[in-house]
Amino acid sequence: MSKRKLPSASGADTNSTRKGSVVTTHDLLTFLMITVVCFIQALAINGFYGAHGLLSGGITGISFLLDYMFGIPKWVGIVVLNIPVCVVGFICLKPRFVVFSVIGTLMLALAVALTDGFTIPVENELVATLIGAAIIGVTSAPIVKRDATLGGLDVVSVILSKRFSVQIGSLNIIFNLFIMAALAFVKGLEIALLSIIAMFVSNVAFNFALSSLNKTVSVFIISDEWDEIAPEVLNALHRGVTYIPAEGAYTGEPRKLVYCIVRASEISKLKRIVKSKDERALFSIVETKEVVGRGFGSLN
Repeated sequence: MSKRKLPSASGADTNSTRKGSVVTTHDLLTFLMITVVCFIQALAINGFYGAHGLLSGGITGISFLLDYMFGIPKWVGIVVLNIPVCVVGFICLKPRFVVFSVIGTLMLALAVALTDGFTIPVENELVATLIGAAIIGVTSAPIVKRDATLGGLDVVSVILSKRFSVQIGSLNIIFNLFIMAALAFVKGLEIALLSIIAMFVSNVAFNFALSSLNKTVSVFIISDEWDEIAPEVLNALHRGVTYIPAEGAYTGEPRKLVYCIVRASEISKLKRIVKSKDERALFSIVETKEVVGRGFGSLN
């Protein structure tokens, strides 16, 4: 029996950029997400951090430090300090990534300026530290997941992460330790220690949220109905499929394994597809730490 030829598939998500289009739905959603996240983070930074004299990390933290020391408006520091970072980004990263990072920088500066003086009535400094840090860390992850940042040291961290395969959150911790050391001289050791706690909580929350969004698995499917399963995976999940030639050890009959990489959230749908074609199919699901390209992560 001759096996059907698989339909062509890019393996990319359905939100992939169409040829000839300048602004896609994916871009508009990214812009909307950046806008919402910037105002959420500005409320958290001003409401939790600013109200207690704490610092967030990165360039935003430096901007707060300059405000504490010299009265320079926070939004001015955010914009000015991000200029050299964005220049480096244009040299080392994809233009689209940097453009969104510039947009994120300007949006964050605007949001910080509009929410300046806003406070959240939490008297306990430690509680304010933990809540603010968790909000900032978790909300940053979806932005990076969409190949963008809110500017600042995140851009530098992305560059170094791509070069040396180190978690972005871990790099941020190293950068921010120097900023917190400066805060100790301005606001005192206790405030600096609380800000360091906030930094660690924020980065742990960021790494956890990002890994959860990026969780992927490699799937090997052993089935006599491989020629029906593979096209269905291509059409329903929009994921690339690879055939791996194999041979049954007992029967000696040649067969093909169906190999694909999917997000953990897509496993249940994949199981339904396979079960509809072959209830006796055998699955092997292997957790994959990171996947780059074709609808997953990208190399900036």
